[in-house]
Amino acid sequence: MLKKLITIATILLSISILLACDNKEEKIILPNLSGMTEDQALDVLSAYKLIVSTQDVINNDVREGRFIGYSNDYLAGDEVAKYTSITLYFAIHANILPNLTGKTQQEVLTELGKLDVIVDIQYFQTSDFPAGTFLNYGNQLHAGDILDNGTEVLVFIAQALPIINRGLIFSKYIEGKTINKAIEIYNTTDEPIDLSTYKIYMYHDGSDQVTVQFALTDTLDSHETYVVSYSGSDSTLLDKADLITNQLNFDGNDTIALIDANVNTVDIIGNIGWGLYYLANKTLVRDASITEATDTFDIEQWNEYQADYFVIAGEHPVVYPTSFTFDPSFLTIPFSEPGGMVEVTYTSIYDGDTAYFTPGFLGEDRLRFIGVDTPEIGSGTLAIQARDYVASLLSNATTIYIQHDPSSGNVDTYDRSLGLVWADGVLVNYMIVLHGYSQNNYQDSTNALIFNNITLSTWMTNAEKYAKANQLGVWA
Repeated sequence: MLKKLITIATILLSISILLACDNKEEKIILPNLSGMTEDQALDVLSAYKLIVSTQDVINNDVREGRFIGYSNDYLAGDEVAKYTSITLYFAIHANILPNLTGKTQQEVLTELGKLDVIVDIQYFQTSDFPAGTFLNYGNQLHAGDILDNGTEVLVFIAQALPIINRGLIFSKYIEGKTINKAIEIYNTTDEPIDLSTYKIYMYHDGSDQVTVQFALTDTLDSHETYVVSYSGSDSTLLDKADLITNQLNFDGNDTIALIDANVNTVDIIGNIGWGLYYLANKTLVRDASITEATDTFDIEQWNEYQADYFVIAGEHPVVYPTSFTFDPSFLTIPFSEPGGMVEVTYTSIYDGDTAYFTPGFLGEDRLRFIGVDTPEIGSGTLAIQARDYVASLLSNATTIYIQHDPSSGNVDTYDRSLGLVWADGVLVNYMIVLHGYSQNNYQDSTNALIFNNITLSTWMTNAEKYAKANQLGVWA
């Protein structure tokens, strides 16, 4: 019996040794299958004791149908045990948009050349990306999208912003009531600028195409002006001109642009394509705070003076007036006539835009302030504040005048008395709007009243702008 057990043990030991030897001999080294088709790869691996499967993977960098790699990060030369399950990956091609971030234009074309698509390159000026590099896909396409063959792929490539001398600005625009026309250019930089490399483009009557163009001349020194005048202008304006031309003819619905040698718009007056006469009969002066040109017109950068006021042509910057008073010559005109004034004494106030004065403005003849409409008493706190503010101006004034407004007259359609009220030389109507107690309701298309070379209409408009900007009163 013992002999039989020894024999069995010997047999089992022999089997273990044989198995161990067999495992050692059957360790498999994965072969290099690069460039092989599926059939070729399977034929090679048929000699190996492996469990093999295949899978197609989108990869446009490898020839279609060719081996890409093994599963589980196995590489050629790795050792695996026999009967290991392993997957072989083979390339299939698809029009899948690659991530092109940071790629140059040539790299973009190389990558997209692997796809069956039509590539359309367009350029976009920006300083946010290096020039010549990929910005983004157009037509709502994104990296990772799979496209049909023949799809058009729009690609935007960054283009450097043009170098434009924004220190050369339009500083004045003069469009007179008759034939006075002029523009002024100012050099805000510390270096002289050769104007012979610049042109003036004009877009007449709301046109979106250039209708007239002409070249400038001379060199503009640092912080100096250059005045271009229409040849038919008044001699006083022509005397201020550095360039006189019959081509500078405009009438308020035209756009004027300053163009550099690379046909870039440096600065502009007006909006291309607008046919409205929004710049007619205006003298505009660029605010002193503006030291850089822009290719977009912003009327808020300009201060307005009365039409045909060109005494200031040839000098910049110009300090824009912030206060005004009446012309004493109006005192010689009876109140019954346009512009005439009458001295009165303040009696009492009704609300922020209506008060009583003697002589002549009591009871039903109380005075209604022109161009303003404060909140009615009983409507809230602002109404009381408006009334008290106006009462303070009037009760503390030494001298009060009421002026006949040439546009509105001195009575309205209901025979109520109307007027402009001056308290110690300050126009109360203007101050009401300036402090936000009323919006500006003053209108005078004739611009009959001018104070400090600025029309009353403009003064009232500026007052409302100030109140809005500072969120005062009704604009809070």
